[in-house]
Amino acid sequence: MAFEDLSTYTEVDPNSRLTKTTRRVAWTALQRDEDAYIYYDKGADHFSGDFTHHLTIDTTAAGTTSPGSKVFCWAITNLVNDMKGIQGSSGDYFAVFLYRSFTGVFEIYLEECNGGIPQQTAYTAALNTIYYLKVVRDESVGTYGTIYCYIYSDAARTTLLATLTQTIDTAKRDFRYVFACNTWNSGETVAMTGYTENLELLASLATAIVTTQPTTDIASTTATGNGTIVNLGLSAVTAHGHVVDTTIDPKTTADGGSPVVEVDNGVGSLGVFTSSVTDLLAGQEYYMRAYATNSQGTVYGANAYFIAGQPGTLRIKGEFAVVQTQWHYVDEDGRERQLTGTLV
Repeated sequence: MAFEDLSTYTEVDPNSRLTKTTRRVAWTALQRDEDAYIYYDKGADHFSGDFTHHLTIDTTAAGTTSPGSKVFCWAITNLVNDMKGIQGSSGDYFAVFLYRSFTGVFEIYLEECNGGIPQQTAYTAALNTIYYLKVVRDESVGTYGTIYCYIYSDAARTTLLATLTQTIDTAKRDFRYVFACNTWNSGETVAMTGYTENLELLASLATAIVTTQPTTDIASTTATGNGTIVNLGLSAVTAHGHVVDTTIDPKTTADGGSPVVEVDNGVGSLGVFTSSVTDLLAGQEYYMRAYATNSQGTVYGANAYFIAGQPGTLRIKGEFAVVQTQWHYVDEDGRERQLTGTLV
């Protein structure tokens, strides 16, 4: 992973509320009556197109004096100021902020601000709890795109707690600055303590990534397909499984293929999965591929070659490679052979 080096970010901190290290920015008793923030200038329109940002957050204390405590843990903007100042200057931004109301409710907000006019949605969270966030912009959804904040309870980001969604309003907007922490200076002394860490800025993988593992439990008419979803891509995986055919590179029916067997396990998540393959013919040669589908299309793993009724995955006929200085290939019987030659 390519985490941001937060120690290189610019710090504005007149009251020494902030602490930054390589991977973490912490705020201690950060109040709503000061301009304090940590940011980096990535250059004009750096955040354009689709992206995925990861960050980890925890809030350990938050005041409840009216109007409540509030700290921004992530934002991309085109102005440098506290967030209230940016909004008051008719600025644009995407942001995630943490808020505890005067009634004691603690929430995580996703906010989109268009010309000083904010739109937001929230998830009711808990203090002293680590949350793993994934912020995604998908420009293919809606007229000007959509921004999402996926909230997970685990570092692998497999257990989803909530999805916050904001439709981008009026026009497509690109941004220059990224903030790892920022205040909302509205003049009150109510404070919050917490941190953000492991900020990772990624260009989005539109499609998922899936791999195929060797076929197991091979019987005369059945077998078990094995696969792994390595990355979900830009959107949720709505279908995953295995396709089987007598020719190489089988595809799903929806993707224009006509496999002899297609197993759809439905919605997928990160990690390993299996498919129960039936209706095989004993002695027939087959090629099997794992697949995963999201809104951006269907992707496949490599081919696994096997013969129904014969245990073990075989090498694919015709494969070749250079091993050290010698040429190797797989013959019609699935056996690896080595070619030798005469110096010319």
